[in-house]
This record gives sequence, C-alpha cells and structure tokens, in this order.
Amino acid sequence: MSYCVNCGVELDKTCGVCPLCGTPVSNPSQPVDTQSPKPFPEARGTAEPVKRHEFTILMSIIFSTTALVCFLLNYFVFDSSHWSVYVIGVCAVLWIFLLPYFFPERIPVWLCLVLNGISIAGYLAAISWLHPGNGWYLDIALPITILATVLITVLYFFTLRKKSSFIVRTALLLVDLALLCVSIELLADFHSQRPLALSWSAVVLTCCVSIDVILTAIYFLKGVREELRRRMHF
Repeated sequence: MSYCVNCGVELDKTCGVCPLCGTPVSNPSQPVDTQSPKPFPEARGTAEPVKRHEFTILMSIIFSTTALVCFLLNYFVFDSSHWSVYVIGVCAVLWIFLLPYFFPERIPVWLCLVLNGISIAGYLAAISWLHPGNGWYLDIALPITILATVLITVLYFFTLRKKSSFIVRTALLLVDLALLCVSIELLADFHSQRPLALSWSAVVLTCCVSIDVILTAIYFLKGVREELRRRMHF
C-alpha cells in the first residue's frame, strides 16, 4: 500500500499521481500498476448548461404557482385578511426584475428600469389599497418611486451606457442621492402639513456637494487624476 508523501492520503496501486494534491507517486517496492482498471473514472463529465428559455419557464411556473396557491388559500381557508396580495405582488415584482435575464437581447435596459419602477408603484398601490391611511401613497410613495425611477434611468444613460469613468459615475450617483434625500424630506413635510424645510437631508446634500466639488477638481486636473488612477487602480 502506498501513501502520498505530500498529503499522506492512501493511494491505489494504479495511481501514478496523488488524486488529491497531484504529487507524483514514488514507491520503489510497489511500481504503479498500469494494467488493472482504475477505481475511479478518468473522463470528466460536464453537465449541460440550463437554457435561458427553460429557466424563464421554470421561474414563471414557480412565481405563478406560488401566487395562485396563496390566492386560493387566502380565498378558501385563511380569509380573515387579504394577505395573499403581498405574496402576489412580490411574485410579480420579482418576475419583472428578472426580465433582463429572461430576455437579455430583446428588452432595452432603460425599459427594464421603467418597468421595475411601474411594478414597485403597483405593489405599493396594492398595499395602499389594503392600508389606505391618510393618503401616504399619492403624497409620498408614488412621487418617490417616480423620482427614483427617473434618476436611475438618467444615471444609466449618462454613465453606464456611455461607459463613463469612475469619477463621473460617482459624482452623478451622489447628485442622485442628494436629490432623492431632499425630495423625501420635502414630501414628508408636505404630507404632514409642516412648513417645507431641510434638516437631515441638508447634511446629506452638503456632503454630496462637497464630494462632488472634489471629484470635479480631480477630473479636470489630469495629473492628479492619473496619479490617483495609478495608486488606487480605478
């Protein structure tokens, strides 16, 4: 019986190298048996990759089955509340979010972003139907969803689609973040019928503007930009 001199694993008499670490077998008292069949297959099998349309069908069946089963349970068994609306909405939102993977060459990215925004707005509308409250959907949720969708779509057109530099992408991302935070606070004040004023969002706005000024200076100072690129690898 032979053992690997590197890892110590027990070796079969047909092994010329250790199957665990690949170290050549060296045992003068027991030469490698090249006639006997090996105890393990030598050919490496490969699993066929899942086709995209099959994955699309599978995920559609999973989401639709989950939504249907929850709806039937909610309607016939647990009918004290409309809890299935949450599950059905999540399944619809997830299916729309997976559209870029389902149809990567047929649906433009900007259209997927718009559809994602519409799906989120629809899901929030379903929640507002269950919990009307005091108009939170029209005053806060819907405007924020529309604004976030527009900002993300604009960010895609000006950065990812045109393959902008890291500095430009970061600067525009901070602009979007500042606008979103300011809008959230102003909409919350409007909904609560308070005077429109900035408090916490002013801190975010100040930080974003300060960083954007620095990034803009770095962008136009070519020497500094190249030095940072060499040192930070971006």
